[in-house]
Parts: sequence; C-alpha cells; structure tokens
Amino acid sequence: MNIDRRRILTGTAALSFVASAPAVIRAQEKASKIRIGLVPLISSGPIFIADARKFFDKVNLDVELKYFADGAVAMPALVAGELDLTATTLNAGLFNTVAKGAPFKLILDRGSEKPGHGSMTIVASNDFYEQGYRSANDGSKLKGKTIAIQAPGSIDQYLLGRAAEKAGLNAKTDLNWSSGMPYPDMIKLMGAGRADAANIPVPLAFLAEKNQVGKIVGPGSDIEPDAQLACWVMSSSYLAANKSAAVRFAMVHTYAARLFNKAAEEKDPDVVKIIADATKVPAVLVTAAAPRWTWYSDDGLPNVGSVMAQFKFVSQSMSMVSGQVTPDMLFDLTAAKEATERLKTANPFT
Repeated sequence: MNIDRRRILTGTAALSFVASAPAVIRAQEKASKIRIGLVPLISSGPIFIADARKFFDKVNLDVELKYFADGAVAMPALVAGELDLTATTLNAGLFNTVAKGAPFKLILDRGSEKPGHGSMTIVASNDFYEQGYRSANDGSKLKGKTIAIQAPGSIDQYLLGRAAEKAGLNAKTDLNWSSGMPYPDMIKLMGAGRADAANIPVPLAFLAEKNQVGKIVGPGSDIEPDAQLACWVMSSSYLAANKSAAVRFAMVHTYAARLFNKAAEEKDPDVVKIIADATKVPAVLVTAAAPRWTWYSDDGLPNVGSVMAQFKFVSQSMSMVSGQVTPDMLFDLTAAKEATERLKTANPFT
C-alpha cells in the first residue's frame, strides 16, 4: 500500500500548528492594558477564576482590577475615562444615558437569572411573611407595601415590579419604593420594620433568614425566568482603538464563565476558595449559595430580549426614561461573537 509522503507531512504540520496555536496567538497578539472595574461579589467569579489561573496572561492582556463597593460608582469612573470596562445593571440611569448618546457599549453577558442558578432572592420581613406573602409570584400582596431597592429602575425594582404587574397592580403607584441603599442596609430596614420586602442576592438572603430578620420567599427567576442581571460595558473609545483586546477579554471571560457555571453545579472546592478569597465571603456561605451564583451564557451573549423588556418597564411602567433606546444603541456584540468562534478553533486556555 503506497502512502503519499507529502500528505503525511502536510497533516503533521497542521497538527503541530493546532497544538501550538495558543502560543502562536499569544506571540502575534499585541500586549494590551485594560482597566476593569469590579464589585467583589460571588457573581464576579469568572474574573476571579481568570485572574487566579493566569488566563489574561495567556492572551497578552495586562489587567488592572479596580474594586468598587457598588457598580453604580464604577459607571461614572468609566465615563470619566478612569476605567475601560466594568459591569452594569440595566437600570434607568443607564437607559437615560444611552438615549442621550452614551460613550460606551454593552459588549458581553454578565449573568442572568436562569431558574435554579439565578442569584437574586425575594426576602420578606417576618411580619409580611406571617401575613401570607409566601411566593415570589404572589404580587397581589405587594399592594401598599414598602419595598427596599438599590436604585430606581434597578433589577431589584424590575423583578418585584413585574410580580406586581402580573397580579394586575400598578408598579409605579401601588407599591412604596424605598431606594438608595446597599443590600446589607435593606436587611437592616426589614429588621427595623421599615421595609416589607427586598430582592437580595444569595448568600445575604441566607444571612437575613439565619439572623431572623426575614424569610426567603423564592428566587427572582420565579418572576422573570432568564432575566438579564447585568452586562459588561466598555468605553466606546477603548473599543474602537483596542478591538483585539476586547475580543481577548471576551475569550477569557467566556471560557472562565463556563468553568464558573460548572463549579457552581459541582460546588468545586478549588473555585469556592478562589471566590471566598476574592470576596471575603466565608467559603461555607459560598458553597451554600451554589448553584445559585448567577448563570452565564455559554457563548457570552446577553439576553437582548430581556434587556429590552427591562427598558420597557422603566420607560413605560415607571416613566423613568425620556427618549428611545434600541438594541443598536445599547450593544456591540461583535467581540463576544468573535471570541466564541476563536475559542472553537484555538482555545489558549486548554
């Protein structure tokens, strides 16, 4: 049997290229600096994994992580040019800025409320729970109640507001919204009898129940399954000048998010330690919160339909946005799409 020697050599060369592709990619990619604003939450886990396992180094990204107590503080830093990238919830302030011509684009998934994996939890005060509020979808009982939220038009308000609307209530006038506080303060308000319910991420919801401040009613995903929780947002000027860096960041995050999802399912102790060290949340609480750490799409793409539904809620139901917002005004998902394709052909992390 004769075998074409040139075909063998060609095949061997191709295999060698595939095996060395990550190294080739790293050598050819220009080293890029990227300043990332980060809130130390469990849901930031993909970044913690990527940092701990040196994924950024493998794609020639020089990452500077800047920590913020609240994402609302990081957004002004992005607009001011102090950051290149951060995460944003889909709130009224974001939509108003986009309607007026924002200097940024949403580029990548930053977590959603997939049933069984979403991080948001509806918690009722002890009194409200005793009054019969036992289901996240029982929006009829929210009428006249005081609801603690982080900010007007936030995911907190969206989920509980949608529960009210599904029960035939007017989310704007039938509920009393108490805004402008971090999640720990919401728990204190319920304990002091000054709030009836709040939408709080695990594991803080577990702590509220453990400290007998309130009772867990159900996950936010019961109200709006697969609601987009947040997106990564990048400066338009950085995106225009550093498209390759945007793609490489998307590659890192998309791959690390897949590991994050898997670790949440398996309660992987190595990943639990990485997250606990980064967030200062005790490992036992990180483990207890699994698999509800938040869910990331396998391809890095956000749920655009959910984002637009949230815009409709804050603009029409709550009258908080003046101006029109379209997907093209909000998103530039080219980096996310290119990253997924590159991971299929030359994954530098495996």
